[in-house]
Order: sequence, then C-alpha cells, then structure tokens
Amino acid sequence: MALWFLQRLEGNVKSEVGPMQPRELLALVRRGEIKPETMLRKDDSAWFPASEVGGLFEAAYRPEINYYCPSCGKQISQPPVTCANCLHDVGAKEAREVKQAIKAIPSDPKVAKQSSADDGQRSVQSWLRNKVARKQK
Repeated sequence: MALWFLQRLEGNVKSEVGPMQPRELLALVRRGEIKPETMLRKDDSAWFPASEVGGLFEAAYRPEINYYCPSCGKQISQPPVTCANCLHDVGAKEAREVKQAIKAIPSDPKVAKQSSADDGQRSVQSWLRNKVARKQK
C-alpha cells in the first residue's frame, strides 16, 4: 500500500508529516487540514499540490458507509464477513448499514474545476501511473 507525506509550513520552517495511509489522508482533507495548495508526495515521488491528486477531494466528501453485525451490534467490515465479536456469519443483505453524512465540498474553484473535469473517474493510482509515464517520455 502506498504511503503519503505532506508538507507543513510553520513560519519559515517546512516540516514533513508522514507516512500516512490513504484513509488518514482522507481524514485530514475532511478536517480541512489539507487544502488544494497543500504539498503532498506519494512514497518517494516529488512534491506536488493536493489539487493534482485526481479524486482526492471528491473521495473525502463521499458519504462513508459503516456496517454493523445484526446479532451484537458491533461494527464490522463490508459483508459477507464473520463478526469478530460474536462469530456470527453476516451475509451481504443481513448487515445494518449506516451512512455518515460528510460536510459539503468546500467552494474552492480549483476543486470544483477538477471535479467537473474528471467527474471522480480518475483514481489516485491511475493519476500516479500517468504522472510516471509522462516523466519517462
């Protein structure tokens, strides 16, 4: 799995935060700590603005779905799965789904422009493949 890093500017001092998993990166976007101009890098790549990561802001503001075991009520991963708490085999139609509402996408023109341009179809992986392919040419 890819690891992400971000640059923070505190006064005149740049610091690097990471490594982070993609879910941690999305959490920072949701909290507003990562903005389109925030500099990111994936693994050992060069630094680039967060606005260049296709689908990052769209994914961060997509509703989250949590699944719960119908027997014990504990949160589980996406079914079909066996509940780690009560060992109940939970089928795909059996689990209780709860969608968490996420705040609206910030009204940043860069994000809106990117959103309309790629309609969330580009994933982070395809973006990185394209970036590497352009550098190799």
